[in-house]
Amino acid sequence: MAVMALSPPGRSEQRGFLHPLTDRFLDSELERRYRDHRLRFRLDALRISAIVGAATWALFTALNALTIHDASPLLLITRLAAITLCVVTCAATFTIKIGRWIESVGFAALAVNIPLLTCVLAFMSPVSLPYYSPIAIHMMLGVASFVLCGVSFVEGVLTALVTTCSFLIAVLVLWPTSPLQAVFEFAWLLTVILFAGVGSYLLDRLQRIAWLQGIELSRAEGQIRSLLHNVLPPAIAVRKLAGEAPIADRFDEASLLFADIVDFTSLSARLESGQVVNMLGELFSRFDRIAAQHGLEKIKTIGDCYMVAAGIPQPVPGHLKLLARAAFQMLEETDKVRAPDGSKIAVRIGMHTGAVTAGVIGEAKFIFDVWGDTVNMASRMESHGIPGQIQVTEAVHAALADDFDFAGPKIIDIKGKGETAVWFLRLRQAETSNRAAS
Repeated sequence: MAVMALSPPGRSEQRGFLHPLTDRFLDSELERRYRDHRLRFRLDALRISAIVGAATWALFTALNALTIHDASPLLLITRLAAITLCVVTCAATFTIKIGRWIESVGFAALAVNIPLLTCVLAFMSPVSLPYYSPIAIHMMLGVASFVLCGVSFVEGVLTALVTTCSFLIAVLVLWPTSPLQAVFEFAWLLTVILFAGVGSYLLDRLQRIAWLQGIELSRAEGQIRSLLHNVLPPAIAVRKLAGEAPIADRFDEASLLFADIVDFTSLSARLESGQVVNMLGELFSRFDRIAAQHGLEKIKTIGDCYMVAAGIPQPVPGHLKLLARAAFQMLEETDKVRAPDGSKIAVRIGMHTGAVTAGVIGEAKFIFDVWGDTVNMASRMESHGIPGQIQVTEAVHAALADDFDFAGPKIIDIKGKGETAVWFLRLRQAETSNRAAS
């Protein structure tokens, strides 16, 4: 009997099924996980049941001593043994490490009270009979079979069967009653057990379904977080999931790189769309690996343009140097990629460093983005660049002069900036030789 269509990760849909009679999961591994999940609840239920049981036995012991004065020594021994059992069980819940022993001890603690109460009926004197009706005692046991100690439905059924047998012994052997009275009392007992059993069955099933849905919810939340982390940096994703909106942080130091495929328009015109997408996928996948290797933050791709940043959303010492080394690797990886028609492709790369604002705005199809003049300047470096070269600003030249060589300066006219000095980033001669050797 199916109870839900959802299933935990990596398992078949059968894991969402419950047995129609035992109320257990058909998948043994899922059943084990559920029982492990309930151990804390069963521990608390066992502890409370032991305390209540000890108090109940003590209450009737005191009532006997104060009122009817049944002097049966075996009756007193039985009651003291029951109180001791409850106290020891309660103490065990505080001293022994939580584990699967709770299941067996909880079931046994409930079940052992049935023969103890049967002994009470067997050892008491006739003076106690009006106050210890077998039907009243066994009705109490019938209800307790399903609600005490946090037992499962199957354990409750077993305890209820033992309770029924104990009742028959009491009314047929220990304190015989008329057949008609025995029939009616037996019918009352079965009715109580039936109602208690149905309630336990439905509650157990509801708890199992709720637990399974909780697993599904956790898995769905994990998938959402994973997808969100693919779109947003982890630190930003956490803030977005917390409900923060908009997210806009200013960074006084950040580095931006734009890479664009040369003559992409003409290339697209002579290739099929699927071929173009595959080519971009291969190239940008290589760029993604480079960005991950250097701890850079990929911002987005716009057509054939690849945008990556360093130093955001977490400040990183030496972020500009990391970005520069990534730029050289991008040029190397581009040389390894060919267009579907076999022709070589080339990219222009532009870089700039400075203050930016970065964050997430909007609620639909949001992305982590970067704004500011630094972004615009880095984009201009790319669009005014030369194929196969890394064109940078004076700010980049000043920051990396001790680590890299440069060609330039070259004066170009940039929209909104006028004549601007730009440089071309070069590796040091020794490093170039090492790369060639490797």
